[in-house]
Amino acid sequence: LILLFGRAGMVTEFLSHHFGIPRSRWIYGVAGITMAQVLAFTPIAFLVLVGVLQGVSPSMEEASQTLRASRWRTFRTVTWPLIRPGLASAFLISFIESMADFANPLVIGGNYNVLSTDIFFAVVGAAHDQGRAAVLAIVLLVFTLAAFLIQRQWIGKRSYVTVGGKGDGGTPAPLPGGLRIGAYGIAVPWLVLTVVVYAINQIGRDNTPTLQYFLTAFSVEKGVGGWFLSGSAWPSLTMTMTLALVSMPFTAAIGLLTAYLLDRQRFAGRALFEFLAMMSFAIPGTVVGISYILAFNVPPIQMTGTGLIIIISFVFRNMPVAIRAGLANLGQIDKSLDEASLTLGARSFATLRRVMLPLMKPAIVTAMIYSFVRAMTAVSAVIFLATGRFNLATVYIVGRADVGEYGIAIVYAAVMIVLMMIVLVGIQFFVGERSLGRRRE
Repeated sequence: LILLFGRAGMVTEFLSHHFGIPRSRWIYGVAGITMAQVLAFTPIAFLVLVGVLQGVSPSMEEASQTLRASRWRTFRTVTWPLIRPGLASAFLISFIESMADFANPLVIGGNYNVLSTDIFFAVVGAAHDQGRAAVLAIVLLVFTLAAFLIQRQWIGKRSYVTVGGKGDGGTPAPLPGGLRIGAYGIAVPWLVLTVVVYAINQIGRDNTPTLQYFLTAFSVEKGVGGWFLSGSAWPSLTMTMTLALVSMPFTAAIGLLTAYLLDRQRFAGRALFEFLAMMSFAIPGTVVGISYILAFNVPPIQMTGTGLIIIISFVFRNMPVAIRAGLANLGQIDKSLDEASLTLGARSFATLRRVMLPLMKPAIVTAMIYSFVRAMTAVSAVIFLATGRFNLATVYIVGRADVGEYGIAIVYAAVMIVLMMIVLVGIQFFVGERSLGRRRE
């Protein structure tokens, strides 16, 4: 965004030269933080909502239109209420992510202070005021608790079941014309901006295309013992891929099992347990990283400097998204399916494996994709946990950018994007799509 809209950005230069619009620092502050966070967190909301929307029964929408309801009335009274669990989960995730986001406000916030950066500088800054950091962290948690209570109140105790034991012969109702135009009017410009932001690669005064930086970072050479990876970026990239792939299934499994426990079981303190499960998500990553060092730096549990502490950080940092996605999907699945399986003699594990997991594929995809991408791109939490042996991609990129080697940093980022796209396609293929026995028209 800075390369596009900063004082020397491409769009700023174009508008200045051709239209005489003076350069300004408008991107540094609330506007820039908002744009960056919308770009960063919209995909998470999409992953949560797409599975919920797929679960809405088309026959209910058809019944509404059969009773002569207009498209707007059908959307307002049938579709919108049925996707409320997904909307609430997407709201909670986006709100907490925005409150705890550290990297975007640090880079593009300018003089505009937010809680996450204030907490960071109170801990590691020159003032080193741990009391101030603790108070600010409590304030952040109060906002998180408020958002949690609001979304629970909005969902209420209504039933949102749309996936039962019978097939559904209906077809999804078309959106109202105005809503469809509005959706395209928002989505298309957002997609264009996203593509432009990630396609930007012009840094410095000399923008001549070259493979120099790619060869420096990712060269492969042949030696006496055969081919070997000689580029400087290979060790951190392979280490990051390994840790991300190891943490991904654990994140999805623990998160979805927790969601199953919260949705299908009733026990004392359930609401408190659900809120505590979101705590690691609400605390800024820098605070989480420092907390892990303080907790596991001495015996009997000494893990500082190992890959295990990074994996644990990934798992518990990213698990809340799996929980919210699982709860949103489970809210649509009729509990009679569990009961029918248990009545027919299947045990709880068999019921979970053969009945629930196939119906929760959208939540599984969301949990695995989010876990992998966030593990590959994590900065704030792991910057304190990375070591020379367990160096990570983002730490390497930050280090190269810090010494002015922007070409290598950009090449590394481009390679990471391609690798993540390949893995995401693999996740979609491996997990597959949920089959609900509906017509496809």
